[in-house]
Amino acid sequence: MFCINCGANFEGKSANYCSNCGKRLEEQLNPSSYRKKKMILYLTPIISLLLVSAGLILTNFYESNVNATVLSLQEKAETAALAGEYNKALSYINSGLSYRDQYDVLAKEKEIIESIIELNKDLNDIERKILEKRFGDAQQEINVIKKQVDTTRSPLFVKLSYEIEQVETSVMVGAMKEEINQLLTIDDLAEKLSTLYTMDIQEATEVKQQIYMKMVSISSTEAEKNLENKHFNQALHSVDEALQYVVNNEKLLSLKERIIEEKTAFELAEEERFNKALQAAKKEEQLNLTKAIELMDVIVNVDKYGDAFINGSVKNNGTETVHSIVIEFKVLDENNKKLEEGKTNVFPNKLKPGETGDFEHVSYSTKEKANVEITNISWLLEDKEG
Repeated sequence: MFCINCGANFEGKSANYCSNCGKRLEEQLNPSSYRKKKMILYLTPIISLLLVSAGLILTNFYESNVNATVLSLQEKAETAALAGEYNKALSYINSGLSYRDQYDVLAKEKEIIESIIELNKDLNDIERKILEKRFGDAQQEINVIKKQVDTTRSPLFVKLSYEIEQVETSVMVGAMKEEINQLLTIDDLAEKLSTLYTMDIQEATEVKQQIYMKMVSISSTEAEKNLENKHFNQALHSVDEALQYVVNNEKLLSLKERIIEEKTAFELAEEERFNKALQAAKKEEQLNLTKAIELMDVIVNVDKYGDAFINGSVKNNGTETVHSIVIEFKVLDENNKKLEEGKTNVFPNKLKPGETGDFEHVSYSTKEKANVEITNISWLLEDKEG
């Protein structure tokens, strides 16, 4: 056989290269096989490169998805924490750490949220102390919590910081309300009222309302005592003193109207009015005298400071207009021990047949539970005492 490159003669198929020119003989003897081997030789590195590239792309895609998942969980955790949903936030963080347990930022946020959860428990303890009127102890614990919060500037503490401010305000207001409960005169309450105008607290309005209600309570109680002794002028003075501060208070105005009416009726001749009442023999008149006023309901709500707010209503089931309706009551604790006994008037002062009226009273420092017993209801009917 001859080499197609140089024409030199060679024998057999054992030689791989031409002895004369050095040309590879396999390409001449089996060109098809040679081309395949040559193609494989070129393709092998290309295929290897493609496989490696695909592996890197898939790995990068997987890692990117994991990173996106972790960042999404972190964002959800932060959103939940800012909304005060700390247990939900902690759940999101633990899920994120299951993907990236070495993610330091997420691990740090976990520590912060766990700390916030513990501090929230402390705030709950403080609120119990407020209910127990242990305001000094509550303020001390708040100061400790504030120092802990001040050591970090993480935005995750925003909600907790707001809650701390709210609880601290509750301590301040609670202490003031307790002090107000100890004041027994309109003048003392007026002096305390003047200090509130210099204080910039959200609950100042609530404290003012308590002062106003205490003024109404003191005024009403004093007026009732004077009425009981037929000291009408003193009763009017007690009401007018409170009306200087609680202008247009419906309860006091109704009480004042009642005092004037009773004073007029007394001056016109109480005995004559009594005799007229005795002469009422008809069933309808008896109904108006003895059963005209029906107690509809009495509701007692005790706020977080232990003060009982009593509200009730009555209805005129009679056939004539009644006025000067007086509710006598007792405030009892859960063991039926008497805490307070008093009277309060119904407003509006006059009730036409079928109309309803309301009454209210505040009993201070009754603690968590209180009951009200209505002991008597009295009223006046066309110069007849019911």
